[in-house]
Amino acid sequence: MLKFKTFLCLFFIIISCKPTSEQKGARINNKSDFITITKDTLIKYNIEGISTEGAGADVNYVNGIINKSIINIYAGTWQAIIVYEFEENKIKVLETKYSYNVEIEDVKSDKDMHKDYEISYFIDFKGNVLGKEFPERIDVFKEFKDIVPFELQTDKMKK
Repeated sequence: MLKFKTFLCLFFIIISCKPTSEQKGARINNKSDFITITKDTLIKYNIEGISTEGAGADVNYVNGIINKSIINIYAGTWQAIIVYEFEENKIKVLETKYSYNVEIEDVKSDKDMHKDYEISYFIDFKGNVLGKEFPERIDVFKEFKDIVPFELQTDKMKK
């Protein structure tokens, strides 16, 4: 009886752990009977030389290719969040800048700052703006590109 209960428990554990197409990143290939799981990787990078208080990027890779990055920039009197969403031929940029209502060391919550602007635009892979130019935008793409690889080195590439 104990063997049967152990077998039954293991059976349910195995079934519950099997990936399904509803799980995030799972795709069923109709030409075969197996499931491909998309591999996501998140890497944090420090970007020096952008601001007095520091800057960092959280970069998401899908199957080793850059997909999205969220850059946080902190300065003495302001901070900004720049989101890069990588498309095939261009990069969508969403940029939001905040100014502090108090000294930086006294910032405790969102109430201690106000939004200066929020803009959205596209750039090419060299950092050139596509379309309407925004004179207030914070251009950190060169520094970003110098630090962040757009494709991760994989074991397959090393061989």
